Amino acid sequence: MYKIIYLNDNWKLKIGDNHSKSTPDFIKKIKDIPAEVPGTVHTTLLKNNLIEDPFYSDNEIKMRWISESDWIYQTTFDFPSENKKNSLPVKLVFEGIDTIARIYFNNVLLGSTSNMFLKYEYDITKLIKPENNELTLHFTSPVNYAIEQENIHGKLPVALESHRVYIRKAQYSFGWDWGPSFPTMGIWKNVYLKCESKAEVENIFFNTLEITNNYAVVEILFSVNKNSDEEISASIKFADKNYVIQTARNINRVIFKVENPKLWMPAGYGEQNLYEIEVILFNKHNEILNSITRKVGIRKIELQLKDDDKNTFRFLVNGEKIFAKGVNWIPADSFLTRVKKDTYHKLITYAKDANVNFIRVWGGGIYEDDYFYNLCDELGILVWQDFMFACAAYPEHHDFLNNIENEILYNVSRLQYHPSIAIWCGNNENEWIWYQEQKCSYKKMPGYKIFSKIIPKILKKIDPFRPYWESSPFGFDEDPNSVNSGNRHQWEIWSRWIDYNYVKYDNSLFVTEFGFQAPANQSTLEKVIPEEERRINSRIFEFHNKQIEGNERLIKFLISHLPLSNKWDEFIYLTQLNQGLALKTCIEHWRFNQPKTNGTIIWQLNDTWPVVSWSLIDSELIPKLSYYFVKEAFSEIALKFIADDKEISIIGLNQRKNKFSGKLNLLIINSNNGDVVFEKNKSIVIKENSIHNILSLNNRFKQSDILIATLYDDNNKQVFRNFYTFNEWKYIKLPETKINFELKNQNQENYLDITTDKPAFFVDIVISGAILEERGFIIVPGETKLIKVNNLQNSKINKKNVSVFCLNQFLCK
Repeated sequence: MYKIIYLNDNWKLKIGDNHSKSTPDFIKKIKDIPAEVPGTVHTTLLKNNLIEDPFYSDNEIKMRWISESDWIYQTTFDFPSENKKNSLPVKLVFEGIDTIARIYFNNVLLGSTSNMFLKYEYDITKLIKPENNELTLHFTSPVNYAIEQENIHGKLPVALESHRVYIRKAQYSFGWDWGPSFPTMGIWKNVYLKCESKAEVENIFFNTLEITNNYAVVEILFSVNKNSDEEISASIKFADKNYVIQTARNINRVIFKVENPKLWMPAGYGEQNLYEIEVILFNKHNEILNSITRKVGIRKIELQLKDDDKNTFRFLVNGEKIFAKGVNWIPADSFLTRVKKDTYHKLITYAKDANVNFIRVWGGGIYEDDYFYNLCDELGILVWQDFMFACAAYPEHHDFLNNIENEILYNVSRLQYHPSIAIWCGNNENEWIWYQEQKCSYKKMPGYKIFSKIIPKILKKIDPFRPYWESSPFGFDEDPNSVNSGNRHQWEIWSRWIDYNYVKYDNSLFVTEFGFQAPANQSTLEKVIPEEERRINSRIFEFHNKQIEGNERLIKFLISHLPLSNKWDEFIYLTQLNQGLALKTCIEHWRFNQPKTNGTIIWQLNDTWPVVSWSLIDSELIPKLSYYFVKEAFSEIALKFIADDKEISIIGLNQRKNKFSGKLNLLIINSNNGDVVFEKNKSIVIKENSIHNILSLNNRFKQSDILIATLYDDNNKQVFRNFYTFNEWKYIKLPETKINFELKNQNQENYLDITTDKPAFFVDIVISGAILEERGFIIVPGETKLIKVNNLQNSKINKKNVSVFCLNQFLCK
């Protein structure tokens, strides 16, 4: 078996000779800064109290010198002779280097790195010593390098910083319309010595070739790297079967027939059954040389583009049609080494709990950590995986293309076995932006052959059974973002100043991006915005919205629907509420527009820093109000109001495989005083996997009426609630309410017991340091709402640390 010796400790950092003119003098004098590995220059300086929080105020501007300077990492280590008991190679392995670096080992140049998405290995067998081995990495400023390459090869049409396309580095690090510019440097993944064995399994590939009612046929391929002429055998264990290859080759293929297979299905459509593959390598003495395990799922996935000769865009898993209820994923921090397993677990669990079954890994970030995909496998969340190209034309010179080929080959090989990965996609918006701005065919775009030839050629060889899509958005029309074919990005709403009610005219086949902004939660923003800047028109508050005229849109769309308040906490509540209402409106439209529309993926799930953005969850991993609206809108059972001059109908949606039976309660409330003027109860059945009318009423309602429809199951548990108004909320007068709440403990869990004396709309209870499992709800008199409270610091609630908001307080005057 090979041996791993980690080298993550005892690193020192210092600034290089080529540094920014604005570098502080005291930094130039420090020669040995204790360095974090894995880590970045920024996080090391922060940990050593040499810089302030980069996210605070406008520190981003003041810290550009870091990215504009070269830096040097150095460590020394011993390698006792017992670690090397044979003549097998010793490798120095970097799982990730960000990005442009020269690597020296004992004063010998091992090589240079130019891609943060690759693993780098160097044979140091002849260079390593028992004591005082010196390892040094000279990092070149990513900004200076990219600008230099742009000067050599020419400027290309690129959104934001044009030079970014010349470096194979996470593109968002140069700044985006939701994130700051912190082009990082550092050893961002593990570094270690690898004392090789005589043979090692390098990659495992898994394919489902056939599924019938009684069996499935699967294919397992694995590659073997040999460091000896000795004959190697391989044992492959899968699904309670064991197959032995007497003489393992470089590439090995085994076919298994699995009787009565347990299939892998996405969340909401079945179980996430996983099988374990174990590959063990032996020598002629039956000694184990190497073993590797992977968890895989038996499933077939298809991308359907035609339905009865009509264009469609629909995913099928094991032959079953899937409606994508999705979110877009961006890197979870500007400094990637701060994203831990717990971060992934919280965010992806939040997504699952919000009834999400699809995550799109956006092309301006990174190929995510293995743990991310393992979680998606386990939770049944399909992954739309972009390759790391975004919003730009890209270079085509030889060295760049060769770098990309290595990147695609490495990352596809690393991730291919995951059942959650549903589709590879070439890039984010490159073709669409080219078509819009250059007014000519995207086939003339520099870099087009990367997505139309290079990537498909690699995938055909190593992952031929998974769909590939050239870009997002993309289709078969001249306009890559056409509503008539392929998938779409719907940015008329919000970005082009169109109101979210316009969505009712949208007939997209599959929406891969749409969104609406709101500020991060108040507690999150106040960590980085100075007290004197906590105003809706302050410079620093605007600085923490990276979209041009982003805050102006907040106000424009807020006053289109809701009352306006310029009080800091109230503005945050109202704009978060408006984001929730916007996403609810869009999701409802597209879900109930099946089978024309077959997916809706929200921009975006998460944030990289404290910001006003499109996210559902802020950078402190606290859900915004909109998260709870999305959770409800994505429910397996849902209701929607449809109204015209003659009647109002309630339409039911059932995503489940069995029928839903229960009770529909309809309340008509006089908004002026909160009185119930009409109530109707009806036993209903919504057929499995269907959308149909469950109630129609003559439209004789008053403009002051509010309709509340609530669905209960046969156990009288509330399943879904929706509402309908005849005017925008800002025009409606609501009664003043008294909302009461009491903390209760049940089974060592904390709950809020909530009641009200009048109908209360979009109630939000914020407790300092705690996270409630429901926010933004409607509650009526006679109901008791019991909401779980997580992260509560004390067994009692100090009312001074509680803020209660509801729309009534703004509309009762």
